[in-house]
Amino acid sequence: MKVLLINLILHTSVKGVIPRFPSNGDCMIYNMARGFRANGHDVTIVASEEFKPSEEENPGFEVIYFPSRFPKIFRPDLLPLPKGFRSWLKQNASRYDVMITSETFSFGTLFAACTSPRKVLIWQEMALMQHAFKKIPATIWYRGVVPLFMKNLRVVARSRDARDFIRQYMTNVADEYVDHGINGDIFSPCEERKDSAFVIIARLVARKRIDRIIRNFADLVSQPDYVDYRLDIVGDGPEREALIALVNELGIRDNVIFHGDLPHIKFAPIGRKALAMLIDTAKDLNMVSIPESIANGTPILMNTVPTTAAYVNSEGLGIAKEDWTVDDLKTIIRDNDRFVANCIRVRPTLLNTGCAARLLELR
Repeated sequence: MKVLLINLILHTSVKGVIPRFPSNGDCMIYNMARGFRANGHDVTIVASEEFKPSEEENPGFEVIYFPSRFPKIFRPDLLPLPKGFRSWLKQNASRYDVMITSETFSFGTLFAACTSPRKVLIWQEMALMQHAFKKIPATIWYRGVVPLFMKNLRVVARSRDARDFIRQYMTNVADEYVDHGINGDIFSPCEERKDSAFVIIARLVARKRIDRIIRNFADLVSQPDYVDYRLDIVGDGPEREALIALVNELGIRDNVIFHGDLPHIKFAPIGRKALAMLIDTAKDLNMVSIPESIANGTPILMNTVPTTAAYVNSEGLGIAKEDWTVDDLKTIIRDNDRFVANCIRVRPTLLNTGCAARLLELR
């Protein structure tokens, strides 16, 4: 089968600035493409040119980049308007058996719907109305554009919250949801005993509230039974120096390691040896680091902002609650074997091969 993956935005921007990497090899949609390829399908990805890597890469499948039209109005990091994509679709849609497109609120989805609606499957991540410009553009889209051009399109959500949200505007929505597909060759459970360690994998930006996590960890290692526990922080960003200063202020410099930015193949071994990945974000939806951690056999201690919080609790993959404390860190330590076993149990459903297959089954 020939599959077209329309995913215009490849990375999350920081204050409107799109990060440019030497390779896009670690981005979510590349891993999904690998899943389709491993299942025997031919894959093409469509993305915005602003996310093109700074160096040449050969991912093993075709990637076509389209420049964004009117970028000051249709920001490439939020709602890119791909120049030339609609005409390209008219000429090439017949080559593909299915077109899987990210998000209902997307020009890529609209152009696909107007070109070959019977081939389109929307893979929905957003679980709420986009807030930009007082929600006016999003309201017009969901209440005006969707019923005119997307009424009968098939939708598969990436979380329960996303499913419940999009059902307010569309009727052909699958009951089952399919999360981001994880590369099982990189993320796999630890065969040895876990370290006495926790891990944070995130951009070091204010909304991640890593300072709160560090304070909870400091409360843990201040107690005699936990003085040797370690916190690995993987990632970089504008908050790095402030977080280092906080670690020094709390007197836990010997317990915290800042690893900086690392590619998947280097941070996966750190994550799989950890007792849990720690999250306390103020504003994130479907964080790909969560299924990566689960596929790595590493439980999650998180707040309830990400849409996967209910899934983590229902499947026993860790703890999801608001304002978690040092007591929850202790619970993760005490019940770690149970949480890890549950992660390993659900792991096959989170791999890119399984997610790719399920999307095609649900279309």
